[in-house]
Amino acid sequence: HLKILKRRSSDGISPYFILLGTVGAGSNITNIILLQFIALQCCTVQTYGACVASLLGILQVVIQGSMFYITFILYMSFFPAQNKYEEVVDSAEPETDSESRPLLLPRGSSSRGPASVEWQTAMWVAGAVVLHAGICVFMSVLLVTVIGPYAAPTRTWASLLGLFSLCLTCLQFFPQIIKTWRSGSVGAISIPMMLMQTPGGFVFAYSIAIRPGVNWSSWISTFVAATLQCVLLVICLSFEAQAKSQRALESTEATANDAAADAAASSSPAAAAEQASENTAT
Repeated sequence: HLKILKRRSSDGISPYFILLGTVGAGSNITNIILLQFIALQCCTVQTYGACVASLLGILQVVIQGSMFYITFILYMSFFPAQNKYEEVVDSAEPETDSESRPLLLPRGSSSRGPASVEWQTAMWVAGAVVLHAGICVFMSVLLVTVIGPYAAPTRTWASLLGLFSLCLTCLQFFPQIIKTWRSGSVGAISIPMMLMQTPGGFVFAYSIAIRPGVNWSSWISTFVAATLQCVLLVICLSFEAQAKSQRALESTEATANDAAADAAASSSPAAAAEQASENTAT
């Protein structure tokens, strides 16, 4: 989140990564709330400390899922403006030679073209995320109030959401891995975030798995996500190391060139004086 805010751009993040991750997070939140509904009811007769301890598993999933929803909001809010619209031919410019006239207008000019494919995809992703959240809330409230939180249909709905979250989690990192690999740069992805979240994901999955009343559908998606995030982290670290080496090499070359130029200038004062005289005469 901080890296996107600092760069004021979400460039480098795959829209399909946002879609799969946010929808999967919403499904996982609904799954854990329905399966742990008894913990919510027990809080009415428990002490404050016991209530917090019993809700810890739910709070972990809700907080983690909420962070992904915030990422989705930041992705849409800081979508690169130059990537929203296609470049178009400047029809108002008089016809000139095709080699001397630019065919495309610069990005951000007053005559903008239709929405780009990337921006259309982002808008489609936003609609899908909102629709999925609405379905989860509506169906869950309907089942809990009409049938009951412990009825078989409600438990089946929760398990289906868990399986759906698992499928999306298994797929969500692949678009981002592919996009990062093809671009060869880290972009808006935060390496410190992944350094904290990757090992935390494995611990998180274990903490959910040992909670009473949950089944494998509640924790397996978190475990798979941590594994795939570890792959993405390795790729980002590799690209970041290459970028640092390239910057160091360019800095060394620039320093060497400046030193050579200074040495050449100091070793030929007569040539420098002659050049200055010529410049004065000119």
